[in-house]
Amino acid sequence: MPKRWTDDEIKILKKFYSKKGANYVAKFVEHSPDTVMFKAAQLGLRTNKFRKWEKWEDNYLERHHSDRSYESLAKTLKRTKKSVLHRACQLKLTNKRSAYWNLEDLERLKELYPNRNYTLKEIGAMLNRSAVSVMIKARRMKINRDDHIYRWSKRDHNYLLKNMGEKTNREIAEHLGIKTYKVNQYIIRQGLTRYKKKPEWTDEEREFLKSNYKKIPIKEIADHLNRTVVSVKNTASRMGLSSKDSKSWSSEEEKYLKSNYSKFDINQLSDALKRSNSSVAGKIRRMGLSKRRTSVSKSGNKLKIQS
Repeated sequence: MPKRWTDDEIKILKKFYSKKGANYVAKFVEHSPDTVMFKAAQLGLRTNKFRKWEKWEDNYLERHHSDRSYESLAKTLKRTKKSVLHRACQLKLTNKRSAYWNLEDLERLKELYPNRNYTLKEIGAMLNRSAVSVMIKARRMKINRDDHIYRWSKRDHNYLLKNMGEKTNREIAEHLGIKTYKVNQYIIRQGLTRYKKKPEWTDEEREFLKSNYKKIPIKEIADHLNRTVVSVKNTASRMGLSSKDSKSWSSEEEKYLKSNYSKFDINQLSDALKRSNSSVAGKIRRMGLSKRRTSVSKSGNKLKIQS
């Protein structure tokens, strides 16, 4: 329930509101500035704190509205950005809206939009509007664009092959006047790929990676092998050359892990082998050891295996 105004608070409001404003009064009464303004309006009080716009300020705003930001205008006029923006709207200086659609444009839109021989960009150029404006207006008028199975011509196919490495599927679809998913489907059906898949890693490359990992920067390794940094990191991870555990696994460690992986948890195994949890878990996965663990119960501070 909102707090009631006392007689003393109302006296303070009447005495200081017109000269000092709501923020000043709110410091001495137990009400927020918004509540102070609301109460003042009920009492018919007006404040002189708001500075009226002078003629020179309006002239300055009209002269520099298009070549300066609102922050710069507000700083020069010693006003808030919100005040400058509001005044610009009052003076009708904001960006002009595009012209309304007339009957002739609407009729041409009805004629052109369903025809897939024209892209949205081409239709927009004919109507002197953007492709987005054309699409939004067509949706509001419930004009459907033919959504039949798109018949790819030889010209479309050649355009796709030429621009796959330079443009996105969305840009290609906009040029062809179809939806993006149709381009995606066609690429999959034709077995096309944007990037050529690198060949598998050879034994020589793996040996070079093993000998130089953590000795020289990964970028240099990637340049030498003509591979990406991501490919080098992934291959190093699969080979067990992680950043923390660069040492290779010995046969004794592998035997210990194979004999005890189902008896102890990861923390105990990592402590015994002096390796990180992720290194042990990754090695278990690479060795193909299934985790058919027996149930474990706590007895005091020790773990006992229950068969």
